[in-house]
Order: sequence, then structure tokens, then C-alpha cells
Amino acid sequence: MSQIHTCQNCGKQYQGYYCNWCGERLFDNKQRQISVLATNLIESLFNVDGKLLTSIRLFITKPGYLAYQHWRGVRMSYMSPVSFFLIINVIYFLFSPMTDFALPLHNQAMQPYSEWVQPTIDSYLANTEITFEKLAIQYDAISSALAKSLVILSIPFLVPFIWIVNPSRKYYLLDHCVSALYLYSFVLVWPIILGGIMSLLSWSSIDLSPFGITGLGLLLTSYYVYSFFFQVQMYQNTILLSALKSMVILIGIAVSHFIYRFIQFWLVWWQIT
Repeated sequence: MSQIHTCQNCGKQYQGYYCNWCGERLFDNKQRQISVLATNLIESLFNVDGKLLTSIRLFITKPGYLAYQHWRGVRMSYMSPVSFFLIINVIYFLFSPMTDFALPLHNQAMQPYSEWVQPTIDSYLANTEITFEKLAIQYDAISSALAKSLVILSIPFLVPFIWIVNPSRKYYLLDHCVSALYLYSFVLVWPIILGGIMSLLSWSSIDLSPFGITGLGLLLTSYYVYSFFFQVQMYQNTILLSALKSMVILIGIAVSHFIYRFIQFWLVWWQIT
């Protein structure tokens, strides 16, 4: 008869090498060897890398597929939507040619909400001896650092638009949140891919900034096309419905993005003043 062990993690008794209650492995002398640590490290690296590469490939080539699999309950083979979004977030701030999510202070005057923030900026400059240039340096430094952790604020504001066009009761709030995470991941990663393609094709003269008409047009068209195929795959919509719903999703991306910028401005402003 197998020896009965007491789990050091949950305190329950079990037989064999693994606790039946919490899954903790028996930590015997064999588990104290340095080779076990090396083996666990290699297994963890290959497991994470494998899931990441698979998730990225499907995310790019099959819009909506990962969200659909998550809805079906197939989750172990892919990275979790939140982990995937955070990795894409890091990639964006390391390699993106755009500053959309760390908007400089001088661009605040050109935003839809500028009438609410510009008077605050002007009043502060009038009542202090600091110049706009010095203020901008302080603002831009904090904005760039803070933006990395604030992008996820855009997700809750995109979810209502996804829910409005997909109100079926078979989808829960969680499903729409997952869709928003993947859609916004594409918003983050596509400028990097598009910039790389243009560099390879020597189209460096095309402006990818948010104020470049050509670059903005390409980005919006790409977001619409991705949203279209996302609707077809995730929500099983017809082509016509997907085309119409993708327009709403595109509006939702724009609205959530400007709300994010507005919130970011005030969070940065409170820190520098």
C-alpha cells in the first residue's frame, strides 16, 4: 500500500506523488536535485514560448479565432487573453513608430477634448514662471512611463460597443471583454507590422503618425478589415452583418482611444502640477 503523505501546501493527506486536493507535488529528496530545477526551467520556457508563438500566429492570420476558442472553452493551448494583451502592450512601447498612447503635451490642443484641457494648461503657464517647453519635457517623460500601464483602461470603453452589436444572450460580459482585449491588441501591434512592411518596401516617406492622412487611412482601413473578419469568426455573423457591425466597432475603438487620452492627460497633469 502506498505511503500516506501530508501535503505541505494545503495540509490534506494523500497517496502517491501528487496531492489530490491542490495538485502539489511530493517534495522528496529527488526533488532537491539541481537537475530538477534546470528541467523545470526548460519546460516552462518551451511551454510559454510555444503558447506565445501559436497565439501570435493565430491572432494575426485568423482574426477572432482565439476569442472564439476561449468562448468554446479551449484555453490550455493558448496564452490567456490578458497575458497576451500585456505582452503586446510591451512590444508596442518598445517598437512602435507611433506616439498615440503616450501623446506629447503639444498635441493635446488638437484633441476633441482640447477645450476642456487647454484652458488649464494656459492658466498654469500664466501663473507660473515655467515655459511651455520645460513643462512639455516634464509632461512627456511621465506620459511615456505612465502610458505603459494605462492602455488597458481603453478596454472597458470598447466593450459596450461590442456588446451593442452582439447582444445575444449566449455571450457573457467576459466574452466581450476577451474580444476587446484581442481587438485592442491588434490596434497596438498593427502599426509596428505596417511600419516594418513599409520599411522593407522602401516606402519610408509614408507618414504613419496620427496626423498623416495616408498613414491614418491605412491604419483605419486595417482596423476595419480586422474587425470584419473578427466578427465573422468570433460571433459567427454573416458578411453583411459583419460589415455593418465592424463600422460600430471602429467607432468604438476611436471613442475608447480618446477617452483613454483624456484620462491619461489628467493623471499626468496631476503629477507634474
